[in-house]
Amino acid sequence: MDDDDDEDLEEDLLQFQSRTARTLFHQPRSESDTLNSTQSLYDTDIEYLTIHERRYCENYSMPNDDAEQGRLQMLHDILLETLGGRLSMAPLQNPQKILDIGTGTGEWAIAMAELYPNADVIGTDIAKIQPTSVPCNVDFQIDDAEYEGGWTWTGNSFDLVHFRIMIGAFQDWNHIYREAYKTIKPGGYVEVMDMNIVTFPTYFPDDPMVVSWFNTFLEATKMAGRPMTTDHLEPQALAAAGFTNISATTKTVPCGVWPSESKARKTGLHFLSVVYDGIEAVSLRLFVEELGWEPENVTRLCKEVAKSIRALAHDPQRSQGFSMDARVLVGQKPSGNELEIPDDKSTMGDSMRTVTNGDSGRGP
Repeated sequence: MDDDDDEDLEEDLLQFQSRTARTLFHQPRSESDTLNSTQSLYDTDIEYLTIHERRYCENYSMPNDDAEQGRLQMLHDILLETLGGRLSMAPLQNPQKILDIGTGTGEWAIAMAELYPNADVIGTDIAKIQPTSVPCNVDFQIDDAEYEGGWTWTGNSFDLVHFRIMIGAFQDWNHIYREAYKTIKPGGYVEVMDMNIVTFPTYFPDDPMVVSWFNTFLEATKMAGRPMTTDHLEPQALAAAGFTNISATTKTVPCGVWPSESKARKTGLHFLSVVYDGIEAVSLRLFVEELGWEPENVTRLCKEVAKSIRALAHDPQRSQGFSMDARVLVGQKPSGNELEIPDDKSTMGDSMRTVTNGDSGRGP
């Protein structure tokens, strides 16, 4: 990667941060179109834990501080671009109620609320990091999907239950899918999107430090009871919960400077930033609490690993093909009747946001 690439990426990041600081709305809004959702979002006090200047919530291994929020917002834009501007791969038709589990910064929920102004969109998370000025049809709530008593949502009430970038978040995905099934209307959908990280070390055959870090990281996730595996992205996982008409979509997200097409190259640079900043984010708490490492030693290792990743991604030759696959599963709850196979147009549904050249396509 040359100096021009560095300057372009820095400029893109500054523009992104400026855009994010101004607003999370994607369309112009008047005061009558928004409300302050403080009542539902801030009814409960949340206790946070700080480890080496990173902020965490409950037993979730990922931080939720400003740095991580910015990283997630950039990843949101990358995933939207990767899906060709689509917010959802489910064939939705005039949905009335949508649930986003692990909503994070809430961008996907806000974008869906704008796309479907007649739908009630609920975003849940264990941390209070969502904006409070949101479209009227968005409600952010503090909720733990792993609650021992099961989900408290009314059964058969949602047109779509959505999960995105939740790998390693749950102890038992089978339980999560069964609870989702109960809350989805007959004929409604579940959608799960995550990154396939298992191929990551294959790009570093001559770098034992990176491979060792990755294997140690995976072992730590297993010790924590929330393994970073992609088993939940297999169609049989949804089928076991009762879902049918299961589809799987895989999209490749480039990392680094190797793509020759300018748009893909820009995505590669942005995704490199997400990966680079994510090394410490995924490692720090796990290494400290599960492996007994000192925080300073974890951050030191993470800096070295990130440096190796950057060196590879900046090399036009060695970085060829450096990427991760984003996988999307969509399953349908049976309606009780023989389900019709929609034609090509209806299969696409209407979960589409147009991303124009020069527009990041704000939304997930």
